[in-house]
Amino acid sequence: MDNNISETLKRELEKLLDSKFFYREPSNNKVIAYSISFLLLILLGSLLKVELLTAFLAIFPLTYVLGAKGLKFYIPLAAVGTAMLVFLSSPHMLFWFVMHMLLAYLIYQSIVKRYSKIYLLIIITTFLFIGLAFYVLLLIKYGVININQEEILKFINDYINAMLTANQSLDKSLVLSSFENIQRTFPVTLFISLFIYSLALLQYTLSMLSREYIIIPTFPKLSRIMISTKTGYIYITITLVYLIVESMMGANSYNFWYILLQNLTNILSLIFVLNGLFTAFFFIEQKGDSPVTKALAVFGMILFSSVFELVGFVDSLFRLRETYIIKKGE
Repeated sequence: MDNNISETLKRELEKLLDSKFFYREPSNNKVIAYSISFLLLILLGSLLKVELLTAFLAIFPLTYVLGAKGLKFYIPLAAVGTAMLVFLSSPHMLFWFVMHMLLAYLIYQSIVKRYSKIYLLIIITTFLFIGLAFYVLLLIKYGVININQEEILKFINDYINAMLTANQSLDKSLVLSSFENIQRTFPVTLFISLFIYSLALLQYTLSMLSREYIIIPTFPKLSRIMISTKTGYIYITITLVYLIVESMMGANSYNFWYILLQNLTNILSLIFVLNGLFTAFFFIEQKGDSPVTKALAVFGMILFSSVFELVGFVDSLFRLRETYIIKKGE
């Protein structure tokens, strides 16, 4: 009797380990229901003009169908959805929805290949950022978006003059400098916005998939997330190159490479600020893991971001947390 139970448990365990997506057999009725719900989301989004919301919601049912039936169901279903969007929605929303259909495939592949949730978050953010950048370039290339620098500068100057008229105590050069900084740092602002959107998208989709007996990745504890030493050296290199280019071209340059380097340093700075916060979380947990202290650390990060950036940078180069664990073990 005991041998039979052991054999049964062994077979069930082997079956579970062999599973790549589901750990319980998916229902055909649910596959049909989620296929219909995916198409209904497209229809409702197009008719009510809320495609931004329905694209967000549609990734879950499409990923479920892909995991249950594979590409033989996913491709026709996505094709039907795309055809509906062609007739019912605008080209911009068509592109946005198609990107989310592709995201469903990326999420599926990431689950099958057992990528971490952090890695999947980076993949989604990067995909959306590159996709939107490519789409905007296409619109500019084919004349859908016309960029007239003189008209843009005239609009900015008129707006600044209106602000100065309303408040004469403002310094015009300071306001103009603020606009220039906004223009140059727009890509990093967009990247941060997409990162937040991707985090919400991933959290929603994976939480819904987990209810359907799907093997999903989880976030590690924030205090265990570490930035590699290589990233620290990359940051040093890019910062040095940025400072050299800035000294050659001036701080107000609109040179492509200068703007690119400026945005890269801003993104890396944000990464090290977060790494500094995670380092603070680690040492807080060593003293008792107080939620109040962690909340104060987040508040401190907002007020003293440069300090947290330095802490994160030092942790990356000198592995503060690893060193602490090793010494504590001794």
